[in-house]
Amino acid sequence: MVSLDVLDAVVIPISCPVSWDAMHGDCRTRFCDRCSQNVHDVSAMSRAEAVQLLTDSAGAPCLRIYRRQDGRVMTADCATRRERIWKWLDRRSSWAAALFALVFFVGCEKPTCLMGEPPYRPPVAQPESLHAVLGGPAAVTLADRHIDTAAP
Repeated sequence: MVSLDVLDAVVIPISCPVSWDAMHGDCRTRFCDRCSQNVHDVSAMSRAEAVQLLTDSAGAPCLRIYRRQDGRVMTADCATRRERIWKWLDRRSSWAAALFALVFFVGCEKPTCLMGEPPYRPPVAQPESLHAVLGGPAAVTLADRHIDTAAP
C-alpha cells in the first residue's frame, strides 16, 4: 500500500500556460490541445483517487493542484478548518458530557440545603372571620356567610 503522503510530495516544476477554461472536458479531466495530454483536477477527486492516479499511470500525469497554507494538496474530501474543528469537538462531546455529569451530579442522592437546615418558621394563625382582620363592625363570617353592614 502506498502512503497517502505521495500526493503532498508532488512538485510541478513548470506550470502549463494554457488556462483550465480553454481546455475541453469535464470538471475532473480536461484535454490540453497544446500538450496533447489529459489534465486532471485533483481538487475534484478524493484523496484515494488522486493517489491511485499517481501510482497507476506509467508516466507522470498532468495535474491541476491547489495547496493549503500548510502545504497539503486540496482534494474533494479535504476538510476545511471549520469542519476539522467540528469533527474534533464531535469526537469529544460524549467524553465532555460524562465528565460534566460526574463533576456536577455526584452527591445528588437527596435534596439538602447547602447552608444547613432552613430556619424555623412558626405556623401563622388563620382568622376565622374578616372582623378580626378589619377590627371594625363590618364583619363577614365565612362559616354562615353572614354579612353585617352596620354604618359607622
